[in-house]
Amino acid sequence: MYKDEWFIMNYTLSLSNDQATDVIEKFKEHQVEPTNNYTLFRAKYKSATLTIFKTYTLIVQGSGAQKVFEEICSLLGLEVAEKEEKPQVKTELHSIIGTDEVGTGDFFGPIVVAGAFVPKNKIPYLMRLGIKDSKKMSDERVRAVAPILMKELPYSMLVLDNLKYNFLTRVRGCNMNKLKAHLHNNVIYKLLQIVKEYDRIVIDAFTTKEKYFEYIKDEKIKVENVDLEEKAESKHLAVAAASIIARYGFILEFDRLSKEVGLELPKGAGGKVDLAISKIMKLKSERFFDRIAKTNFKNFERYKRKDSI
Repeated sequence: MYKDEWFIMNYTLSLSNDQATDVIEKFKEHQVEPTNNYTLFRAKYKSATLTIFKTYTLIVQGSGAQKVFEEICSLLGLEVAEKEEKPQVKTELHSIIGTDEVGTGDFFGPIVVAGAFVPKNKIPYLMRLGIKDSKKMSDERVRAVAPILMKELPYSMLVLDNLKYNFLTRVRGCNMNKLKAHLHNNVIYKLLQIVKEYDRIVIDAFTTKEKYFEYIKDEKIKVENVDLEEKAESKHLAVAAASIIARYGFILEFDRLSKEVGLELPKGAGGKVDLAISKIMKLKSERFFDRIAKTNFKNFERYKRKDSI
């Protein structure tokens, strides 16, 4: 496991262009050379290192990070956000391929499965970046961090759009876990065309290992040396990184669908989704939902029952 000194105190902010300019102006006398091509500005000041990435994500770390972060918040007129004392993911020092999925609980939008390879020499960098399960991150943070991961790490991603999802569930009789198993298997296979040396392949468990292989038994190519672990995104940086990349792909597709519909679609499958269905149905036909939603969800069934009364 990691040595304690690798658990660095991190403070993060998503900046606007103007805010980034203000921070750079304040700390320009303390500027140092960047450590990679994705860094816009880097400085060392009062026992802390502050980094602004080209995505305008600011990270402050080091023993003096809290005071420097408070100075930056004061400069920008922001309330001091809660500090992130330790990374959310503790992982063994192995080179791991991890996979995770997003969108399975959302009525609107696709299912996205992503895989990421984190070699052990990249682990300290990802920890400094504050990588954690995407469910614990805001959309804005995901938009800022995911492009960095996609440049730094070998990855693969598959998007199952709504038209194909509805065909496979309605006509082919596939259930959600079978679809996910096929997507994970194919994402891993794609990634193995790039990555040749690794220690483990870890899937964020959504079923048992026995059922997983039953779901993919008809696949022509099956990757068999995989482990399924519950809450793997909190144990392995590779799975956490995959969850961020998958959510980023989901967000982009969700934005596209919202523009197509003409309103901001709600995520999840709660009451706001039911209201959105009613609004859209006044403007579009029932068949339109095949393009934007998972029509076997109870939200749609409830609306159709109510509409038929």
